[in-house]
Amino acid sequence: MPSRLRLPDSSVSPTHLAAVVAGALLIALAPILAVLSTRGENGVGTWDAAFWRVALGTLALSVLFAVQRRSIVPRREDFRSGTAWLWLPGLAFAGDFWAWHWSFENTSVANSSLLCNTATLFVALYAWLVWKERLTRAFIAGAILAAAGMALLVLSSTQRESPVGGNPLLGDGLALLTAVFYAVYQLSMKRFRSEHSAPVLLFWASIVASVVLLPLALIHEAAFFPKSALMWLPLLGLGFVSHFCGQGLISWGIAGVPASLGSVLLLVQPVGSALLAVPILGQALVPWQIVGAAACFVGLFLAVRGK
Repeated sequence: MPSRLRLPDSSVSPTHLAAVVAGALLIALAPILAVLSTRGENGVGTWDAAFWRVALGTLALSVLFAVQRRSIVPRREDFRSGTAWLWLPGLAFAGDFWAWHWSFENTSVANSSLLCNTATLFVALYAWLVWKERLTRAFIAGAILAAAGMALLVLSSTQRESPVGGNPLLGDGLALLTAVFYAVYQLSMKRFRSEHSAPVLLFWASIVASVVLLPLALIHEAAFFPKSALMWLPLLGLGFVSHFCGQGLISWGIAGVPASLGSVLLLVQPVGSALLAVPILGQALVPWQIVGAAACFVGLFLAVRGK
């Protein structure tokens, strides 16, 4: 086996590796659970599901901090470098979930999941323009291939009716907007991570996102609360399984694997979501969509490896 494909034993922890993969698979369930929570007359609205996802995840984080007897109240010295760490990641988080959940009303889970994962391209573009980081040939080739795959995914939306109704082009556009919001979230978390711990940043980002998403959920014409106890299950899955457990496993596991390998492993999420949507949601993949998804995945893989 070529050495470039061999995992360096000294820098990779099998336990952390498994945690990253498990976390990515749990997050892969999020689009499935989000769609299920809005189905039928007993379901909630799209933006309501987004709110419950963040709110229930925040509740789980609060319980964890209480068990650990960990203080999360900001102190005066926490604001020496300003207050942006307290609200900027949360605003980006809210925009991320607002656009992503809305996209499920208009396009397929496969398209939405793959397109929103192009956030890594926007992060690299920002690093190139602002931080003057050099772009490698591998990244440029991967970005071009991923862009071609994105174009084919959008083309596939114009060649058939949306599997969920609505406007498929609007849904694809919302998924790309999600990628922009998520790139801002990643960049802001990277900026403030040297001054504040990741769990505290995630907690306050979730708090701010909940506050921003609540009025949007309340003005949405659909139901805010599920009309049956059974419909709470996908919402609980969104908040506790995908948001809390998925994000938590990734946050813990990523510390034990090289950054480049961790980024590649996270690509399990869009692939898992696309495959799960076929049997669970009945969203079959069409030929152009399969080709575009493959090109987008391979392009993102090359871009992440070459970043």
